[in-house]
Amino acid sequence: MYQPGLAVPQLTRTGRVRQVVIFVGLLGAAAIIGPLAGTLVASGYWQYALFITALLIPAVMLLVRPSAVVMLVIAATGFMRFQDPGADAITSRIPIFRSFTQTFGVSGAVVLPIELLFALALLLWIGDIIARRRLTVRATHLGVAVWIFLGAAFYAEFLGLARGGVFNISLWELRPFLYLALSYLLAAQLLTSRPALQAVLWGMVIGTGSMSILGTERTINTLNVVPRPDALLEHDEAFFFGLLLLLTVTLWVYGQRGWLRRVATAFLPLVMVADFGNNRRAAWVIIPAMLVAMVVIAYCRMPDSRRKILVITTAVCVVSTAYVLALHNSTGLVAEPAHGIWSQIRPDPRDYQSNLYRQVENINLGLDIKSAPQGEGFGVPLQHPIPVFDATGLDPLINFIPHNTILYVWLRMGMLGAIAFWFLVGAAVVAACRLARLKDPWYGFYGTLVVCAVIGWLADGWLDKGIVSFRIEVLIGCLLGGLQAARNSSAALREERRQPVRGATGVESSPPEQPRAVA
Repeated sequence: MYQPGLAVPQLTRTGRVRQVVIFVGLLGAAAIIGPLAGTLVASGYWQYALFITALLIPAVMLLVRPSAVVMLVIAATGFMRFQDPGADAITSRIPIFRSFTQTFGVSGAVVLPIELLFALALLLWIGDIIARRRLTVRATHLGVAVWIFLGAAFYAEFLGLARGGVFNISLWELRPFLYLALSYLLAAQLLTSRPALQAVLWGMVIGTGSMSILGTERTINTLNVVPRPDALLEHDEAFFFGLLLLLTVTLWVYGQRGWLRRVATAFLPLVMVADFGNNRRAAWVIIPAMLVAMVVIAYCRMPDSRRKILVITTAVCVVSTAYVLALHNSTGLVAEPAHGIWSQIRPDPRDYQSNLYRQVENINLGLDIKSAPQGEGFGVPLQHPIPVFDATGLDPLINFIPHNTILYVWLRMGMLGAIAFWFLVGAAVVAACRLARLKDPWYGFYGTLVVCAVIGWLADGWLDKGIVSFRIEVLIGCLLGGLQAARNSSAALREERRQPVRGATGVESSPPEQPRAVA
């Protein structure tokens, strides 16, 4: 805290002392709570260990403001939503995205632990605003689009309840859009520096990397299993693995050196093996879609490297085409991407049935949209004018949330809700492209990453419920909020460079010229 009369060296010394005190305090707490939590886990009382560890969360959030966003990113990428019976699925035992009723049998407790994390972060943020007596909010197209889309979601909630929708199911349908808006708000307000944005990317690398270790271990253990399991991890991993691949490639393309690139590159082989073993056809649509978007942006942004980009892209396309043609009929693990891509054109009998189900499902959604242009609202069962296979045994909510969640948004929120959704997508793409045009390579890298993430989000939403995934919505919200924070910081830097320098006499003067190189 600033005190009148303190000189600059004293302020610097005070800040260092404060940092040392915080570090020592956190280290001492970890030394005490860590062994205690480990003992409880070893004894089978992991719930109590989780509670004790959670006591540190408010302190960390209070001392390190961006930590709330980093925690959300790690929770989204590194923790499964559904319970996994496998003994190796350690993170699935922590019910971040499962209600207390599902986990502990608490009657009527429909609150999820992730929502407690949101509430705590919001309370601390509001308290910080009150203490500082300052709130910085910039009206942008992206921010307005996020809140308009959230308003459309609340409209669908009230409309569904008015039409007799199931209340608990309507809450499950509302949650992902609320998570998107809250994640955006926290990221836009708490990520005030480039290191904070890099910490968010670290959280994504750590969370997705840890899941890739689990996926690789399961892939190796099931190599000789015939037939192979339909999936080893959740559907969301198709998006997360593809985004980590894109993150790694973009770090190299934009020349972003450092430990983030080293660690992401080290995880990349594990990510690919886990993605092969997970056997999600959507993954092999998401990855090409994101890579194409990255190539287009890099080509436009780097005129000096266009020939190199064209040569590498052409080589990749030729090799990929040969790979698909050569291995599309193979049943081996290495042929999974080829099989997934080929199944979109000429599916085998199993994939044909899956494609047919989704085609009929999309036709039904189109008919329902025409019959209710104002929207049906959340919690109302889907009509199914054309009868389809009853898949409630595989997915209890399939009669409320279909696979194609882009049409689902249109159906639930009506025409205005669909416009709000595409306004959000357009605002995000425009804002990210504007950031990618800046001369600073780091901002170019982050803007490109966000554009590709939005493209992958849409692809997953069209194929496999990506628009309503709790985990994906949290990550997309954090990335969009980080985009807004990056644009604010880059604008502040440009404004600061344009402002004149005020000398010691109070007279404004121009900034000193940089020394010129002599040939």
